[in-house]
Amino acid sequence: MLKHRTITALILFVITCSIIFYAPPLIFASCWWLLCLIAIYELAKMYRFNLTQIIALMALSSAAVIGIALANYDLSQLIRIISVTTWCFVIPLTLIFVPKKFSKTTISVFALILFIPAYYAINVLHAFLGPWQLISIMMIAWVADTGAYFVGKAFGKRKLAPQISPGKSIEGALGGFALVVIYLITLKGLNLVDYLPTYGTAFKFAFILTAISIVGDLFESWLKRVAQVKDSGTILPGHGGVFDRIDSLIAVVAIAFAIIRGML
Repeated sequence: MLKHRTITALILFVITCSIIFYAPPLIFASCWWLLCLIAIYELAKMYRFNLTQIIALMALSSAAVIGIALANYDLSQLIRIISVTTWCFVIPLTLIFVPKKFSKTTISVFALILFIPAYYAINVLHAFLGPWQLISIMMIAWVADTGAYFVGKAFGKRKLAPQISPGKSIEGALGGFALVVIYLITLKGLNLVDYLPTYGTAFKFAFILTAISIVGDLFESWLKRVAQVKDSGTILPGHGGVFDRIDSLIAVVAIAFAIIRGML
């Protein structure tokens, strides 16, 4: 399992870097929206949407993305508000109350507020900060996940959210946070990124984005638990579906964008 997970992760990392560094803007945007559409499809299938409903949801989401792209004014503040409201209020409250059922309407709304802001954030960060800066932000989610996985496996005893995801531990969460702190302080010390003006900023980024990464992971776990499925899909060996792979990433990118945009 770990072997398949590692191989798949390495292949995805190479493909991701190739697209971010070498794809023209239109191809870059199209690839990321295709990834979001696959995740939306997986989410809809989990909740037994029929084919017509799936097509309608994907078409509505795509129409919204096209509308945003064609807009003649800056929508960054609106996207910031949606991202912060979603990841700092709506999703945490959902995890607190752990509803035992989600309607198809609710799932459709989740699809819109989870993926469209993340897609927008990725494109804006790529355009204004550049490929390396974007990769460094995306890696926060991967570093947090890696630290949580290995520290939790080695030392995890106290459950973080047993009702939602019994495999996650407080020790793992702390391990993820510690590794992100080391990662961001290293980036700052080597002057490799522009969005960390001080070491204090690096620590705040680590705390906020590790917490958001965990929230994203837990939320997808609860969506799967309510839907009574193990994985969102089977397309990625060792990882399940695309949604399984990007659950933390969409949260981290959306909130990182909200923070960085607020600093400008």
